[in-house]
Amino acid sequence: MKHTLVRRAAAIRTATALGLAASVLAVPGSGLAGAADTDIVLGGITLARTSATTPFPGITRTVYQDADGMWTVNVMDIDPSRAPITFDGSIGQGMYTTQTVQEMLEQTTGVTSRRPYLGVNGGYFDDGVVLDKANRIYLGDLGGTSMKNGRLLSEAGGGRYAYDPATGKAVGLRPANSVLMLQNGRPYITELATKLTVRLSDDATVSRKVDGVNRLPGRAGHCLRNTDPANTDVTVVGGVCFDPSEIVEFTPEFGARTPAPDALGQTSTTTDDDPGVEVLFNSAGVATSCFHPGATPGGIVSDAPRGGHDVPPGGRALEGTGDGATWLWDNACAGKPVTLHTVVTDTRFGDTVADTWFGRAPVGAVEQPIDPALYATPVGDVLIRDASVVYQVADDTARAWRTAGGADGFGHLFFVTVEGKKGDPAALAAGATRSEFAQVLKALDLVDAVNMDGGGSTTLNLRDQNGNEPPVTTTTDSSPRHVADTVYAGVGGYGLAK
Repeated sequence: MKHTLVRRAAAIRTATALGLAASVLAVPGSGLAGAADTDIVLGGITLARTSATTPFPGITRTVYQDADGMWTVNVMDIDPSRAPITFDGSIGQGMYTTQTVQEMLEQTTGVTSRRPYLGVNGGYFDDGVVLDKANRIYLGDLGGTSMKNGRLLSEAGGGRYAYDPATGKAVGLRPANSVLMLQNGRPYITELATKLTVRLSDDATVSRKVDGVNRLPGRAGHCLRNTDPANTDVTVVGGVCFDPSEIVEFTPEFGARTPAPDALGQTSTTTDDDPGVEVLFNSAGVATSCFHPGATPGGIVSDAPRGGHDVPPGGRALEGTGDGATWLWDNACAGKPVTLHTVVTDTRFGDTVADTWFGRAPVGAVEQPIDPALYATPVGDVLIRDASVVYQVADDTARAWRTAGGADGFGHLFFVTVEGKKGDPAALAAGATRSEFAQVLKALDLVDAVNMDGGGSTTLNLRDQNGNEPPVTTTTDSSPRHVADTVYAGVGGYGLAK
């Protein structure tokens, strides 16, 4: 997508104009830019640089620690102009589950020498849905816009909270969620909104919103949205939305059979209990099966509840509950051709990232496909924007281990982790606040940086001489936590953008 590359190039030029070319110099081992050559001082905390190595061409690892060993800060500076390095991400076995970062990295290829150089945990996910309590395996429902393989894999969340800079208090919700995008060898941080619709192919006036992608109908984790006054059935608890009337789209990347009613057997959640309707579509967008309990079998219709079906290769599945089930039954199950319309908008720059149709597109429609080279993962609060600290919250006291993704004025990708000290009762041993983390990233001269999933999810893995991917930043858990995705720097590289 040329427009995305142009935006990114413009952002890098803007960063240089801000004076970063003079300040981002002399990265150890690279001769260019990145980690600070001097100590990082945050009020009463002084982080001294303890080591600087180049584990792979184009990749610099710099480690900082305070005098008491409360914090260990790992800074991975990745320069794709100095070596053939690929930026990408992985959802592992699929969106239906979680895995450790090491498992996902090692599954990217069957050739040991081609495994990624390094990776970190990726986006926020709904850890309230536990598939295997003993092994801490969760449903891999990412908490916002996710894209891979030219497809939208997860819808936008309701947005992070917006803050009043004068008071530092939350004043409302942003219209989109923050995203770390990796495309053609460059990192890019923005905010993305999604609009998903299913409609009759021959009549645009008969349409309905598609509520989600690759998640349980009835439960939207990290939605952070206010209850819609027009839909009094929706409840919001702890940033999770429960809606008994939805249509959810499933792509082949879900990686498992579609969820059945009450898939988790949770008595506390009833919005996913509806037997509903499910429709399967082949790669051409033609409905091939409709499942509806109590229906008279015939044609594509079967007397069965939704769930338990494989998504057809290259195709889709739609599950409906409540009035969403009614819409699918009245239209797709009745033999009327339907079309899925997906629009992804960059709200930071106000342009369209993707405008795609699955099924028969309207006459005259101009598609803008999702670039297959693009990987996007949903992240948390923006900490640095345009070389300035923008996270300024009045009551920011929560300490945790942290992971960040960012970019400098030269287009380097940065992964930064803050690791606390296990078992120490001191307050600092619990990790950093977001505000402190933002100051660390500012000291590294990053132009844009975001807070990614952290706490027990924080993991940095670095390939060893045997081609394995052991964690070098261990998590706060007794063993590495299962997460929804990983972002990584791997073997490869890109040609010049045209």
